[in-house]
Amino acid sequence: MELRHLKHFLAVAQSKHFHQAAMQLNLAQPSLSRSIQKMEELLGVKLLDRSSRSVTLTPMGEIVVSHGTRIVRDVEFMKAEIQAIQELGNGDLSIGASAIPLNSIVGPVMGQFIHAYPKVSVDLKVGQWHSLYRQLYKAEIGLFIAETKATELDKKSELEIIQLPPFKVIFCVRHSHPLAKCSTVSLNDLKSFPLAIPSAMPKGITEQFDDLFRKSRQGFAGLIKFEQFQAIKDSLSDCDLIALAPDISVEKDMKQGELTTLPVSDMPEIQASFSIVYLKHRQLLPSERAFVHYIQQAL
Repeated sequence: MELRHLKHFLAVAQSKHFHQAAMQLNLAQPSLSRSIQKMEELLGVKLLDRSSRSVTLTPMGEIVVSHGTRIVRDVEFMKAEIQAIQELGNGDLSIGASAIPLNSIVGPVMGQFIHAYPKVSVDLKVGQWHSLYRQLYKAEIGLFIAETKATELDKKSELEIIQLPPFKVIFCVRHSHPLAKCSTVSLNDLKSFPLAIPSAMPKGITEQFDDLFRKSRQGFAGLIKFEQFQAIKDSLSDCDLIALAPDISVEKDMKQGELTTLPVSDMPEIQASFSIVYLKHRQLLPSERAFVHYIQQAL
């Protein structure tokens, strides 16, 4: 069976008319009829019930539609991926990322991307969202990945935002932390320990934690506001610091048993929303489209 036979059959199944399907395919109706007959002969079953006005699918025809649609779609995806590889050639990829998505999203994907496209030269820039935003406007990078809701990048009309799946925000500590063995803790229990939070947290989110992060509160034990989470994560294993971070940023550490999540009973429901950001008026290069595809597939 040839792919064209399958495409011919799907066109007839969708339109339920040989004449309409033939016009859609730019094919003579007798040729279309022979193509369907050939397919039925190859499968050894009747796929269509024909009448003078329309056609209906037989039970076997329904099965072919279900599988055939996926086959045609997969072939188109395969052709598109091959074309993308051919277009890339010796292309360039200039992208940026803020600290957390760099380590948690971009890093794990970059190895796979380079393996698939070894001839692409990658220039990866790391910085705060406002620095990446300026570099985007200067055409120094083609796209970047950063938190968009907390920074209000998603409200800028000149930007195209591809939102990635959100990640739960948690309090994490070293496995031997005094609170780690508790079956449940409250925000009030956290006040006796030094805290670390992202510097880009909006006021509206910090207010959901009442006075937890306020220096003026009684028993304040210290607060670190970070832009680069890696340094904070390295410190967690050596002290009683409690860090607020997206769960994806410590996923590997928790699997290895080095860090754990605190079960905070009155924890506000907040999420980290990372997005792929680029300028609306600019079409993505083949290398950039391929990289976006890898990011989306990974998540």
